[in-house]
Amino acid sequence: MDHTDKNNKDFNIIVNAREKTWLHKEITFDEIVVLACGLVENTVSYTVIFKKGGNNKPEGIIVSGDSIKVKDGMIFNVTQTSRS
Repeated sequence: MDHTDKNNKDFNIIVNAREKTWLHKEITFDEIVVLACGLVENTVSYTVIFKKGGNNKPEGIIVSGDSIKVKDGMIFNVTQTSRS
């Protein structure tokens, strides 16, 4: 994903109850997981739920391979589930 847009600004987001600054208009599933967990492990599956999104989708779930537009104040909750 290309994050070189000169119109990007700092977004204050919450990831697993921790304040983070994001510098791009969009964020991917993997980027959210890295912010929450430090890295993406292949032996673990993740669920990413968001709240306070944009007007067209104020809340929902992001799955692997997805990206979403970032809004100031968005909340992301990431949970891990071991694969069996």
